[in-house]
Formats: sequence, structure tokens, C-alpha cells
Amino acid sequence: MRKANRVITDIFLTMLTVIVVLFAVFPLYWLISTSMKSEAEAFAMPFKWVFTPDFSSYVSLLTNPEFQKVVTNSLVVSVVTTLLALFFGIPTGYALARTRSRFGHSMGVGIIIARMVPPMAIIIPFYVIFNYLSLTDTYLALILIYLTTMLPFVAWLMMGFFKGVPVELEEAAMIDGCSRLRSFIQVCIPVVKSGVATCAIFAFIMAWNEYFYAVIMTGNRTRTMTIFIQSFVSSSGTNWNQLCAASVIVILPILVFTTLCQKSFVRGLMGGAVKG
Repeated sequence: MRKANRVITDIFLTMLTVIVVLFAVFPLYWLISTSMKSEAEAFAMPFKWVFTPDFSSYVSLLTNPEFQKVVTNSLVVSVVTTLLALFFGIPTGYALARTRSRFGHSMGVGIIIARMVPPMAIIIPFYVIFNYLSLTDTYLALILIYLTTMLPFVAWLMMGFFKGVPVELEEAAMIDGCSRLRSFIQVCIPVVKSGVATCAIFAFIMAWNEYFYAVIMTGNRTRTMTIFIQSFVSSSGTNWNQLCAASVIVILPILVFTTLCQKSFVRGLMGGAVKG
């Protein structure tokens, strides 16, 4: 009887998993298939599952100098923001994890509060400051304003990972002659490398997908892909083929980056869950 119940439970869970996966994957399939269909096929009823792929939308986009420019803008801003968030956020997380004073605890709370502030609350003062300094529509302005979101996130997440590193490891290294900085680099960082990968993936995704700050702070020179995509929607209609093709291209770097760091990403999430 127990074996029969277990089989029924396994079948039920398998079916439920398949339904959830199909529900999650179908929008992505619709997006990819629509980018390779003609307009008539894209809106055919019933839904057309079998069709001849047409890659003209991709060719048109990839040979478009304006599209190449916005891809470059997104890559530059996302990569630099991610590197800076890691460079400053990792030591900050370490300092917060090792300090035992009330001031350190208050700093930790302050960081997470800064992360919770809605973007609409700070965009106006940022815009006024950057406009006064003639920094609007520049990489620097975008990177700095993105860091207001990424840096607190990385610091808070890394604090949890560093708290899981035994202090005795650093003490042993310092007894052997290592300085605090050397023990941090050679002992702590290798232990939390999965956490670093997790922070890198999240920071890159957040910077790559950012829309609200970009729509206000960018112009013709620094327009990113998320802003460029909305140009396919106009008062005269929507170019669905190129809109979907551009959306697929936006997704690709995230898929590649996440796939390359998948093992470290999973270990980082599991490690963070265990520490929590």
C-alpha cells in the first residue's frame, strides 16, 4: 500500500512539475517563435506550432548600426557596474560580517534600508545633480545610479556568506604570517567564490534589465537595449517580429552568463539558504 501511494505521489509531482515548467516556458517559446514568423503566422488562430523559420528580423537588427550601438552601451554599463559592485561590495560585506560593534550593525541595517528605497524617491535628486554637472546621457551617470541599487545588494548578500566562514581560518593564516588583507584575499575569497558568482549574476541581470533609471538618464548617446526595444511600439503600430527578435537578443547574454556560472550560482544559493 505504501509503495502504491509513493508511486501515485511521484506521478502527481511529476505531472505538476511538467505543468509548471510548460507554464513558465511557453511565453519564452511564443517570443522566440514569433520572432521567426511572418505577421500573418504570428497572429494566426489557432496557434501555428509548425512553420518555416524566417531570420530576416535578426539579420535586420544585427546589421543595424543603431542596434549595435545600444548593445555596446548595455554591455559596457552592465559589465562595469557589476565589476564595481563586486569590487566595493565584497570588502564591505566582509567588514560587516566581522565587525561586532553597534555601529557595524547599524551600518548593515542602513545598507539594506538603502536597498529598499524605491527608485522614484531618488531619481529626481540624482537627475538634478547629474544635470548640473553635465553628466546626463553619459556612462558615468548610469553606472553611478545603478550602483545605488547593486552595491547594497552585493554587500548585504556577501555579508551572509562571510558570516559562514569560520574566523579560525583567518586567525590560523595570520599566525602563519598573513596580514588581514592577505588572509581576506587568499583565505576568505576562495571559500565564498560561489557567493561571488551568485552576486555577479544577480548584479549583471539587474543592470542589464534596468529600465526606470535608463529611460530618464539616457539620451541618444547612451541609450540601452531596454530603451531601444520600446521604439518598435509607436502610434502607427507595433513591429512584433523585430520587437520579439530584439527581446530574444536581450535575453541571450543573461542565458549565456548564467549557464557559464550555473554550478557556482546553485552552490551560492544553497549556501546562502543554509546560512540563513
